[in-house]
Amino acid sequence: MNTKRYLRVAAFVAVLVLLVASIGNAFADSGSATYDYLIGTGILCGLDPTACPAIAMADNGDTIEITGAGTLSIHPKSATGGGAFVHKDAAGNVLGGGTWAAQKLLSFIGYGCGGPGLPDDFCGGRATLQVHLVATSGLESNGILQVDCLIGSFPAGAVEGIRLVIQALDFNFNKEISGLTLFIQQ
Repeated sequence: MNTKRYLRVAAFVAVLVLLVASIGNAFADSGSATYDYLIGTGILCGLDPTACPAIAMADNGDTIEITGAGTLSIHPKSATGGGAFVHKDAAGNVLGGGTWAAQKLLSFIGYGCGGPGLPDDFCGGRATLQVHLVATSGLESNGILQVDCLIGSFPAGAVEGIRLVIQALDFNFNKEISGLTLFIQQ
């Protein structure tokens, strides 16, 4: 076998081994896993002055500030926990606030755990939660809260933070502004 052909075969075998290993890892992520999650609260606040609260913005300039914590489980899908929110207009005036509670996990995509300078149980991923919001005014609505933590192999264009759609009020806070989030594997 000539050298060029040997190198091509060796490269093919190496790629095949990596492919099989990554498929095995993808299936491992689909198993049962439980995470604690933090959103703009707790230890995150000491890491960065802009970490708390997590803030998202709507197209009209309104913002939503969110803090909270809880637990989510991949199989079976479940979520607990909650926190607080503050809704502000584009000028920074408070329009309302209240509490939110996780109702269920809609989806979770893990990006991996650990990394340079991080504990092995600190993980990245994207969780989508169905939440229930109760404003101090008494107004209630369901919403969809997306939580992104950029640890591990996250997709290009991903942004750390949160997004929130409040269904009954047609509010879509779809741009991450600031704040940190974290998944801690149990």
